[in-house]
Amino acid sequence: MSSPVNPQHVREWLQGQFDQHIDPVYAEGMKQAVPGAGSFKGIRVPVLRTIARDATNHFKLEPLDWQHFLNLVVGAHVREEIVVGAIGLGKGAAELDDLFGERVGGWARELDNWETTDQLSLPVGYWVMDDWSRLGYLEAWAVNGETTWKKRLAAASTVQFNHGGRSCPEETFRVLRHLMTHTEKEIWKAVAWALREVSDLEAVEKFLQPWAGKVRKGFMTEATKKLSEEARQRLLEG
Repeated sequence: MSSPVNPQHVREWLQGQFDQHIDPVYAEGMKQAVPGAGSFKGIRVPVLRTIARDATNHFKLEPLDWQHFLNLVVGAHVREEIVVGAIGLGKGAAELDDLFGERVGGWARELDNWETTDQLSLPVGYWVMDDWSRLGYLEAWAVNGETTWKKRLAAASTVQFNHGGRSCPEETFRVLRHLMTHTEKEIWKAVAWALREVSDLEAVEKFLQPWAGKVRKGFMTEATKKLSEEARQRLLEG
């Protein structure tokens, strides 16, 4: 394995890249779309994906290098830095050991908006799928997460379980069951999103049945969008 790259060097290089792509109009729109975000330059996600790829190639970054970078930048609350770090790490998170879960637990306390939370959920999801014993981290965040965003991260991370032809409803439900009665929009929206990604619609209906009439109707409406009309009506009238 090559020697770790100094994350501050990566950060300085990225600043030069960001400066070339700042979009003031997009930045202004983000103030409405991502309330609560610490700071942002206004760079679209497709551009950030290209920058992350270029950084990986330029510095020959390994997953551990991206972890070190995120350790450096998450607390600074700069949207573009966090998103690039999450994209750069991506599927490579599966190569990291169990200490990654402890790192993410710390990062999650610093998150302040839905976008950076959801971007970080992708590498977290891949990391959990590499060893299902790590599902306990997501359950712990769902139950004991100190912030809204830590709880949302638990839910959003399960989305990857059901992408790319994968179908892991049981593991998904194990996490989401702890978040079903939350009334905070940022949390129940993520739970509904995760449920819509489950392709086993019969399993989704069975999971939701005990919650019919016990959760807010807006959540049930969102969560059941892919079910048959008959199933939706049963749950919505429950």
